[in-house]
Amino acid sequence: MPLYQYPCCKNKIIVLIGKTSGTPLKRWYLERHVKDLASLPDMREYRANMLSEQTLNCLTQETNGDDPYGVAAVDEIKGPDWNAIRHLYEEARILGAYRVTEYMIRELHTDRPVGMRTPEIKRIAMLTKPEGVTHEEAMTYWLERHPAFCFRHHSGMASYSQNHIDELLTENSIPLDGFPILTYWKEDAFRFGHFSMKDSRKLMLEDCRHFRSTSFVITVDEYIMKQEGV
Repeated sequence: MPLYQYPCCKNKIIVLIGKTSGTPLKRWYLERHVKDLASLPDMREYRANMLSEQTLNCLTQETNGDDPYGVAAVDEIKGPDWNAIRHLYEEARILGAYRVTEYMIRELHTDRPVGMRTPEIKRIAMLTKPEGVTHEEAMTYWLERHPAFCFRHHSGMASYSQNHIDELLTENSIPLDGFPILTYWKEDAFRFGHFSMKDSRKLMLEDCRHFRSTSFVITVDEYIMKQEGV
């Protein structure tokens, strides 16, 4: 069992939407898609994430990396099941749909109006496990051992969740094992608090080898379209 019992949400859905060369994706996504999803009667929480167009000096190639998949938007959904929402993606190029268990390592509670872009820097990583390690072994280490490193070496984070993939919901989903999702208060919090100490990068990389092989990161603009209790 983990040292701490983190808040857990089962049956969360994460959908990766790919870039397209035809229909203006941003207009379809922000003007139609997110509103249709948010209006579903059984939607409890919905976070829409669009690939950020901001140019931040702190997000260099060294920290951001290249996304080989071409992700343009990410939906985080709590409430409806996949069969109830898949028709809302008929106009999109789906790169993957996943049923996950979310563990909230550090929570951020706000009372901002729904639909507005959140001001924090949000980064979503697409993680695969190392060879020779089972999915269960990798996820157990990630949950039980890694958070202590994050609190010490990612001191600038405002929130951090681990999303462990339980099921691929489409046949052609990119084979992944999890989604680390972190937000940072502002640019300086990321610049100086992503690796908080002189040896943070080295120690984090050593620890990550136990549960990840690759981790491609995108920076997104987040829109909280539905919150539980709101």
